[in-house]
Amino acid sequence: MRISGGELERARVITEDLLEELGLEAYLYEVEPREDAWEIRVECALNEGWQRALLSVERERLLSVPHRSQVRRGLLEEWDGELSACRREARG
Repeated sequence: MRISGGELERARVITEDLLEELGLEAYLYEVEPREDAWEIRVECALNEGWQRALLSVERERLLSVPHRSQVRRGLLEEWDGELSACRREARG
C-alpha cells in the first residue's frame, strides 16, 4: 500500500483534532501506517504518570472523518473509552 506524504499529514491533523475534541490534558501521539489498519499510539498524562494506548483504525475510516460526522462520532466514542482517564475533567 502506497501512502503519500499529504495523506499521512491529513491523518495526523485529523487524529490531533479528534484527540483535542476528547479534551485530553497532555498527550503525545504518532500515526503509523500499516497494511491492514493504521496504528495510533497515544501517551497521555494521568495524575500519577502517563498512560499508553494503541488505537487501530482503517485508513479510509480515519481519512473520511472530515466528511462523515457519523464516522467522527464513532471514533470519538471508541477512543474515549480507551483514553477517558486522560481527560481534563477526569483528572480534576
